[in-house]
Amino acid sequence: MASGDMNHIRNPLFSFDYREGRSNAPTKGDYQRIGDLMLRNMHMLKELTGYLQKHDEVLTELEKATKYIKKLEMVYKEFELQKVCYLPLNTFLLKPIQRLMHYKLILGRLCKHYKIDQRDYADCKNALKEVTEMTSQLQNSLIRLENFQKLTELQHDLLGIDNLVAAGREFIREGCLYKLTKKGLQQRMFFLFSDMLLYTSKGVTGTNQFKIHGHLLLHRMLVEESENEWSVPHCFTIYSAQKTIVVAASTRLEMGKWMEDLNMAIEMAKKSSEKSEMSLDNSMCNRSNRSSDEVSLEQESEEDIHSSRSSLDRQSHHRANTTMHVCWYRNTSVSMTDHSVAVEVPSSRAHATFT
Repeated sequence: MASGDMNHIRNPLFSFDYREGRSNAPTKGDYQRIGDLMLRNMHMLKELTGYLQKHDEVLTELEKATKYIKKLEMVYKEFELQKVCYLPLNTFLLKPIQRLMHYKLILGRLCKHYKIDQRDYADCKNALKEVTEMTSQLQNSLIRLENFQKLTELQHDLLGIDNLVAAGREFIREGCLYKLTKKGLQQRMFFLFSDMLLYTSKGVTGTNQFKIHGHLLLHRMLVEESENEWSVPHCFTIYSAQKTIVVAASTRLEMGKWMEDLNMAIEMAKKSSEKSEMSLDNSMCNRSNRSSDEVSLEQESEEDIHSSRSSLDRQSHHRANTTMHVCWYRNTSVSMTDHSVAVEVPSSRAHATFT
């Protein structure tokens, strides 16, 4: 299978777009309307709901296959390097379900815009009823799929972790923060999940990959604003059982987003832990037992830098079109909620969400 053949996988996903322009109205001597066209196609898509509910199985099997079938892995990677594949391939495989969210939004707006006696109103209303029923059935599947897709994307693009896709793990936020080190504030990419926080640095070669430098478990973690203590704008301190680090955001708004999501994730991790474990001593996370001298001010050794370079050189395949690169160059962050909003709104508003 040549990499070009992968277009046969991608193109059918969008064939519905080309059929959207067809309508029976002209053959009846009527003008072409949106409502009758959308209603007809909603009936067609409703028959495919069962297949769409199996999307998680498709993505899981595809991920397994690319690990064990080298030829498929090579074709997969070659296709992703083509301009036509401007997003990770498994992102395209989510489009059929995500597109239903777009139709629901558009039809909802049309129904609000039309008057009840409008010729197209009845068909639009019925089409909205059909797509609402489908999206209700697929909503939970879409949430699971988007989380799985994000975890597999990061699994491919981060160096230094092999088991990122794990049962119960949820992606929450990714973005750029400045970590206090012996050399001063250094730009780092942070990735927040439901059970841990990863921080990485950008690769030193053309692959532009990110290498993991540390991971902090959320269990017994504490986050505090510390601008006054360190005299650094938009600065906060993260206390974990492994180490204490000081980071700074680009703006106060960004700092607020990170602290809110961190505290939310810590609380969720705490509740999850309480269900399965006995109550633990909180002294390890007690602020009064901490001092600024305990903050981990790391410095990469020459050995670590060379190791990072050699590891990166072994990676020949990498996309620079993922949200982590957007966050890195724009010095911002994106949450899973932002991703979900971008799926449900038109592209112009989705762009505004990320800027």
